[in-house]
Amino acid sequence: MTRICTFVGLIVPLLLVAGCAKSDTSPQASPPGNANAPASQASEPENSSIQPDASQEEVSELAQDIAIGLPGPAWENLTGIDDQQHSLKDLSAANAVAVVFTCNHCPVAEAYEDRLVQLAKDYKDKGVELVAINVNNLEADKLPAMKERAAAKGFDFQYLYDPSQEIGRAYSATVTPHVFLLDKDRKVVYMGAIDDNQDTAAVTKHHLRDAIDAVLAGQTPATATTQQFGCSIQYD
Repeated sequence: MTRICTFVGLIVPLLLVAGCAKSDTSPQASPPGNANAPASQASEPENSSIQPDASQEEVSELAQDIAIGLPGPAWENLTGIDDQQHSLKDLSAANAVAVVFTCNHCPVAEAYEDRLVQLAKDYKDKGVELVAINVNNLEADKLPAMKERAAAKGFDFQYLYDPSQEIGRAYSATVTPHVFLLDKDRKVVYMGAIDDNQDTAAVTKHHLRDAIDAVLAGQTPATATTQQFGCSIQYD
């Protein structure tokens, strides 16, 4: 804090004819970070679906080699909520595999849990496997908490944990949820958001469902990429 005082004239008795002005040059304190908040909380309405993904610094550390038409990176021996080891090769009979990077603590990911449960049910008899993968190492996201969440929500699909975070980096996953759809040949045919709004009632475009329907019909998804939104993945 500085005080600048201006005195004008030397009249006896000395008269102060200019007041004092104050200026604050101390920097504003930044609010503490919140690992539980969606990435764009500061600039978007509470239920907005338009939220940016992870920071450029986080993205630059990822593999950056995932692309439409390339084989989806294969995971091996990831522990699931059933305490069994799971690999992509175990799903060789599936017509498509929807890989969803998600977690427990993120409110955006939580908002999509019921939709994922319903999607898995709707496509189970069509040879589509939904695989949820969590790579966050926060206490709220570790395997014991994953088991509790899966039991509470009735997850009827694989929910896998990768504390090494290698598979998340291999897919260049940036937020939860972030989805990658693999076709029969396990090539990436769609990646991005599950749909266009965190609020179920406001959804107008069902990106993942449309892409799955296209694959099952032997077609290429009309929209191959969309902007993912959610909470930044907490890479170590």
